[in-house]
Amino acid sequence: MQHEINVNALGEAIQRHREDKKLTVRAAAEQMESVSPSTLSRIERGSLPDLDTYMRICRWLNVDPAHFATEPIGKTKSERKPELMTEDIIVHLRADKLLNVQTRDALITMIEVAYAASRRNVLPNEAQSIPSGV
Repeated sequence: MQHEINVNALGEAIQRHREDKKLTVRAAAEQMESVSPSTLSRIERGSLPDLDTYMRICRWLNVDPAHFATEPIGKTKSERKPELMTEDIIVHLRADKLLNVQTRDALITMIEVAYAASRRNVLPNEAQSIPSGV
């Protein structure tokens, strides 16, 4: 059975390990061999690495590659927990360098409120909220 990689946990583990060893991104990438500093930086921000890079990182972190595995891939998006989808969106918003902090935080708040309302079934009926003649 195939699993997904928890890229947030992977990025946090890399950052923690680098900070513990007092390494820059460049120095850590050099220790991993064949991993560029820019690739490592993207992974720390939530990008999914290719398999070869992932294995190098796991060796550098001294963890089993299964350590960051999450739920099976076979689940469709609709079967995933809403909290996981919300986290996915928030990770992308935080990684977007074009958004200023206030806009990003406002969007995150709106998404969290909308998902919470959806779980409580308190969203307005979409058919009633569309103005006539549109």
